Amino acid sequence: MSEFFLAVDGGGTKTDVVCVDQDGTVIGTGSSGPISLTVTSVGAASFNLIEAIRVAIENNTEITSFKAVVIGLAGVDTSDERDQAEDVFKRALAHYQFENFILLNDSEIALANGSKNENALILVSGTGSICYGKNSKGETARTSGMDYLLADQGSGYSIGRKVLQAAIKSYDGRGPKSYLEEYVAKFFMISSMALLKNEVYNPDLTKSEIARLSPLCTQAVTVGDEVATKILDEEIQEMVLSASTVLRKLHTGDELFDVVFAGSILELDEVVSKVMEQLAARFTNINFVQQASDPVYGAVKIALQSQS
Repeated sequence: MSEFFLAVDGGGTKTDVVCVDQDGTVIGTGSSGPISLTVTSVGAASFNLIEAIRVAIENNTEITSFKAVVIGLAGVDTSDERDQAEDVFKRALAHYQFENFILLNDSEIALANGSKNENALILVSGTGSICYGKNSKGETARTSGMDYLLADQGSGYSIGRKVLQAAIKSYDGRGPKSYLEEYVAKFFMISSMALLKNEVYNPDLTKSEIARLSPLCTQAVTVGDEVATKILDEEIQEMVLSASTVLRKLHTGDELFDVVFAGSILELDEVVSKVMEQLAARFTNINFVQQASDPVYGAVKIALQSQS
């Protein structure tokens, strides 16, 4: 009789779900909106999770129970946040039976997906940012991951916020002229930057909505915009700082240490190449890893390992 395992990657922008059997064969996949409780409501998060699961098993409606459910969730940084999220999602999954429920920070499933090395870190730059690492001594370290008011430097949100501010400075003359002014107006489909205030505050843009402005920065960099180039360079420095801080805590320099990259911002060649160059200049014996599959498959690995 087949047993089924459910793996979930709940980021700040979207949620990916994979259902596998005991052999790791993929039964189905699904996607939906975010389930991170830092960017959406409990009701919306619960709905998005159920919807992604529904899509993943729509061709196997007889599946009503799982041997294990593993959720990697953005924004789970304290025991209280973990307890709250467990309560929310166990209630959301009340329709299903499951033997084992494991909830982790999404950086942990991304690291499991990216490296088998005992000495490794994951640098994530997506809607938010975090760096998490571990070594063969059992030590762990983390930087950022404290949400947008306290941290999230080197993230899509941070880039998007700076894009908005630079566009306004360009518009009102407090800063150099920038293509970002034109790009932001086009993004919101407004005839004048004087109308931007209404787009931003009525209602307030969410963290994930602000992060969606980050591609405007790289678009402006490609046409030589100095303001955008400065923004991107500043955010790259923040990524390097996060990874360097974790490496100094965990890496002796003697062992090979994997540095894994994840998140939409670190999928950009112009970003990841500079991060790699600067880290390689500071540290020896490090191995850079670009994930070959989506981070949700790290949750798959953890779910399957839970049966042993």
